[in-house]
Amino acid sequence: MTTIIGIQGDGFCIATADSRIAETDAESNLISQIVGLKENNSKLGINGKYILGAAGDLRAINILHHAFSPPTPPPNLKGKKLDHFVTVKFIPSLRECFEAQGYASPDNDSKQHIAEHASTIFMAVNGQIYIIDGDYSWISDSSGMFAIGSGAQYALGAMFAMQPKGKMTVGAARKLALKAIAASAKFDPYTGAPYHTFSQGLDKTTDR
Repeated sequence: MTTIIGIQGDGFCIATADSRIAETDAESNLISQIVGLKENNSKLGINGKYILGAAGDLRAINILHHAFSPPTPPPNLKGKKLDHFVTVKFIPSLRECFEAQGYASPDNDSKQHIAEHASTIFMAVNGQIYIIDGDYSWISDSSGMFAIGSGAQYALGAMFAMQPKGKMTVGAARKLALKAIAASAKFDPYTGAPYHTFSQGLDKTTDR
């Protein structure tokens, strides 16, 4: 019940998230209450060298922002070496933190669900976006456009329809992300303003 958007540029990325939390009635599955997150409690946040966020459980967002101490990547790491770092350093650290906080599927006799959680994680490091699924696998889309959450399909459609011609700049990516998340908010009842935007390159991460 979220929309998080990422746009991958050449040496940078932009990430934008909505701030609506929609509580649903257990019996009717209809929205019973809408909560707007405060700016310092965004679905996306800066944690060390990372932009981190989640679509799914609010518990995952709380852990990512307040309990997780991610490993620091080597300076200027990118490409296959960064993929390797994410696979062998970041993912095991994330899983260890989730399990230590009690946020993981319970063990069972078949061991089929031992490495699962209930959210989709958005992560950016060194200007590169990764989407981490509930089984701790990750993807990095060649299109350079990412969206997760209940409004993801609206956001992706809007981004592909409105993407500028030529090389994507930081300013153009920011404008595109804000237009796309506004489109999601128009059609997805679980997505709403205000929106929080972050930018990241190899050397720094900033909000706004």
